[in-house]
Amino acid sequence: MDRVTVDIQNEGTLRSTEIISDLRIVSETLFGPMKLVGFWDYRQDMHLCPHMERRQDCPHSDDSDPNFISYEHTLARERQANLAVSYPHAGITIYMS
Repeated sequence: MDRVTVDIQNEGTLRSTEIISDLRIVSETLFGPMKLVGFWDYRQDMHLCPHMERRQDCPHSDDSDPNFISYEHTLARERQANLAVSYPHAGITIYMS
């Protein structure tokens, strides 16, 4: 999977957006016609899980679990994700296909 890091440094009183919908728009604009197929919000410990959408247990949360599967591996296999765009200032990674 290809990776891009968008590192935004703030100086002063203004802050860059940390809202996932805004970051989605930025990612889709930068890498169009690619679209979001998943995300991981590390601060909220939240992600768009294909397993949970099918009402199955999520295998992405605990890497000590014997049933653990990498989130990136799941998105690459099930949603053809091939780009991860990280926003360190927001603690969010957006996966695109």
